[in-house]
Amino acid sequence: MVISVATIMAFNLSYKPAAYLVNKLFEGGVAVTPTNYLGILENVNVEKDLEYPSSYKDNQLDIISPKNKDENTPVIFWVHGGAFVGGDKSDVLEYAVQIANQGYSIVSINYELATTSQYPSPIIQLQEAYDYINTNQKELNLNLDKIFFAGDSAGSHIVSQFSNIQVNPSYAQELDIKAGVDSKTIYGNLLFCGPYDIAAFENMSDSNVLNFFFDKIGWAYIGEKDWKHSKKLDQASIINYVDQNFPLSFITDGNKGSFEAQGKALEAKLLALDV
Repeated sequence: MVISVATIMAFNLSYKPAAYLVNKLFEGGVAVTPTNYLGILENVNVEKDLEYPSSYKDNQLDIISPKNKDENTPVIFWVHGGAFVGGDKSDVLEYAVQIANQGYSIVSINYELATTSQYPSPIIQLQEAYDYINTNQKELNLNLDKIFFAGDSAGSHIVSQFSNIQVNPSYAQELDIKAGVDSKTIYGNLLFCGPYDIAAFENMSDSNVLNFFFDKIGWAYIGEKDWKHSKKLDQASIINYVDQNFPLSFITDGNKGSFEAQGKALEAKLLALDV
């Protein structure tokens, strides 16, 4: 009984125990390797763990490109998911290899997780990763004239905020983050299973257990115990800030255990804006 009470107290006094459990849940990712993966892998080059200059930890990225890439090969910046407290760029490597086989170069980044660093650090790190690639385009044989920003789950949310900063000056001012990408080079967003209304975390599920963990994730990422009343929460709910300049977007989700309703809400908002 003493252990149970101590455990309950630990979970209520800090987000870290819950964040640790969620982090462990995402270890290894959920990728399913296709049967012809080894054949696909022969068509691409994989450069792992390149370090980009950053103010934060976990500042590594992978570059996955088709062996026949040229100056017209589009570049996709990919941000992994994991509920802001878990996940790793290695989780999307197999998928990135398959995309590269279709004629794209993928820059897949890591970022410091909300177990040790809070919002908006992943957004800043995505800019830092972009700056590194932009500075070293010739050496890396990448052309940033045609780029996409993509992410899954939490990564999709990070990407949606980041791309909105690039095309929406008032939003950039609201977040006090300067745009660092030429908006004319952004050809689109690829948004996989993302939350776009962080305020909705309060009642995400009919399960009290899941809502408990969503509450702790919100605390971990926003960085405030009373995160539901934080100004940062409003800023992070991207659906409140998109306008007609938001990039062309591909939005997809599953129909169970994810954020289907939020994806459909963002779709409706963008269609009403004629995006």
